[in-house]
Amino acid sequence: MVKHIVWDWNGTLLDDFEITAQYGVDYFAKAGLSGVSFDDVRQHHTRPFANYIKALLGRDPTDTELADFHSGFGKVYEPAMYDLPLAADALDALEVISGAGNSQSILSMAPHQELVSLVRHNGIYERFTRVDGAQDQKKHFKIDALQTHCDALGVEPANVCLIGDSIDDFDAANGLGAFSVLVSTGMYAHERLAATGAPVATNLVGAVAEALK
Repeated sequence: MVKHIVWDWNGTLLDDFEITAQYGVDYFAKAGLSGVSFDDVRQHHTRPFANYIKALLGRDPTDTELADFHSGFGKVYEPAMYDLPLAADALDALEVISGAGNSQSILSMAPHQELVSLVRHNGIYERFTRVDGAQDQKKHFKIDALQTHCDALGVEPANVCLIGDSIDDFDAANGLGAFSVLVSTGMYAHERLAATGAPVATNLVGAVAEALK
């Protein structure tokens, strides 16, 4: 039985799809691959990012290309991140959970202080029992972060549903015996998410309805 909802941030509660996808389109155009569309991005985006680049370029990126991909994204994203909106129905989704008597938190692989600052900036920090970002950017496994998050909350993974926009979110939840609901609002195509076997919603209110069934 789901007692607690863990939210992903980027591409889920925060609507940053367009800036993230457009960066990919622009990056590949500069690398000589013109005509990459948002649909192409959603079909091929994955982690680690070296695999994402390889999927579209058709070859492994060089160390320099991979470093440029990471640094270039920061130069585009960081100046704009405080202007990015919440998902259109984010507040409604949070209200549904509160109204049902369930607790909720945020777990992101974004840097912790950056995440906390953004959540506060959007005026929703107090809605969550815990907000956790990555303390060590060299560690990229969300399953480990989710276990630590659940331990800190004092909840069993079996009573948790993770709502996120990526296959990584599914893998983390599934690996710990937690539930997951995926939303096709981020960087992964609907059919790729559906292939995991997890429920897939097109918006956050729909995701919450699935989580609380």
